[in-house]
Amino acid sequence: MLNNKTCICANCFKEASNDSAMIQCAVDAAKHDGVKTVVIPELNARTGERFWTISQTVLLPSDITLVLEDAHLRMADGVICQMFRNSNAYTTLGNTQEGRQRNIRIIGRGDAVLDGGEPNGLSEFTSEKDEFPHISENLTIFLHNVEEFSIENIHIVDQRWWAIALMFCEHGRMEKIQFELTRHKIDSFTQWRNQDGIDLRVGCNNITIQAISGEVGDDLIALTALNGPNFELKECVEGCSTDIHDILIQDIRGITNMCAIIRLLNHFGHKIYNITMRDIVESSRPEIENKTQMAIRIGDTVTGYYRNDQANQIKHGEIFNIHIENLYTRAITAIITCGTIKNFTARNIHLLEDGQNVYMCGGFDVYRWPFIFVPSRQNEIDEFYLSPNLVPTVAENVLIENVYYSAQSTVTEEPKALFSFFETDIRNVVIKNICNDSEIPIVKYMGTCKGTICCEEP
Repeated sequence: MLNNKTCICANCFKEASNDSAMIQCAVDAAKHDGVKTVVIPELNARTGERFWTISQTVLLPSDITLVLEDAHLRMADGVICQMFRNSNAYTTLGNTQEGRQRNIRIIGRGDAVLDGGEPNGLSEFTSEKDEFPHISENLTIFLHNVEEFSIENIHIVDQRWWAIALMFCEHGRMEKIQFELTRHKIDSFTQWRNQDGIDLRVGCNNITIQAISGEVGDDLIALTALNGPNFELKECVEGCSTDIHDILIQDIRGITNMCAIIRLLNHFGHKIYNITMRDIVESSRPEIENKTQMAIRIGDTVTGYYRNDQANQIKHGEIFNIHIENLYTRAITAIITCGTIKNFTARNIHLLEDGQNVYMCGGFDVYRWPFIFVPSRQNEIDEFYLSPNLVPTVAENVLIENVYYSAQSTVTEEPKALFSFFETDIRNVVIKNICNDSEIPIVKYMGTCKGTICCEEP
């Protein structure tokens, strides 16, 4: 079954019952024979076609490199499963440190495509309802409790949910990944499905994400440390930290659908820290109807996740050491921080075309922005302003410098300022070197703010 001493080709198993089985047989044979590389070529010898239909999840062991040689893999119509997953995920062993896997790599050569195909009816609206499983079954790639991994040079089309999700993974990289959507509307009201690009969940650390591009239906890159009962809690690894830390995100160029290019979100005592983001271009165009709402979104308010669970809301100091450099965007707001931010720097921020705010800090409801275009959601906006549980944001040791505002905002709703602070406890916040070509005020305080910022103009 060996092509040579170093790799096995999936076409060696063309007698298997389907394409997924061909690939799985090749992976299993490689593991058995101590071969570390499996190749999926462009031409499928079983069908004679230039694509591979995935009807069941391909499970990857440790010490395996899956090479896609101009291969186009497409999810079969109607099936509900992930495309790739490490073999210990969803097992009792996988929830232990002893069950950690190592050295799993998915590498594309040429035009390697992972295609979600047609929607299969499973969404966040149907998850665990009407005999549907949890929405995580619609992930394209899921790695859990894995170290020393890489996902490279992949073109991902029409992911059914998030394209790539990692949990308790460390010391790895994802690079040269392009996202493309050809369909993402559910109906005339809901303009997108939750089609994130890359999600780092609890326990991820020491990971590089670079050279990422394209369009997604929700956040392009999300670092989210939450306690979902049927995902994060169910797959918690005993004895491992749940924090997300030491992440480098660079060379990003993308479009979202009313969401963020990069999002950081945590609750329940999980921390996010030592995050560097640089060379970020939000590349939407004026003719795009549902433009990116914010390029970078950090934290959340009580009106967001777990709004009634005050005991587990984010606490000050749980997001810290966050650094942004070289950001170009026409989003309504370039950067939003809510709940808490400590030791935060943002340098070389360019707001272009029809953008509005450079920075918004505080409890101002970031969910309001999509509702600007949806009058039927006005009750939810009003409920926010009347909420007695509004928790002030604490902003400590914040430096924003080298800001270039050349936008010509077309949005008329408040706030109308480059830097807006709403219900914020301000502790050592400095803004300096602002190049502003508009008449929009530099700073605006809303609600009850404690302290003032130091604004140093050139």
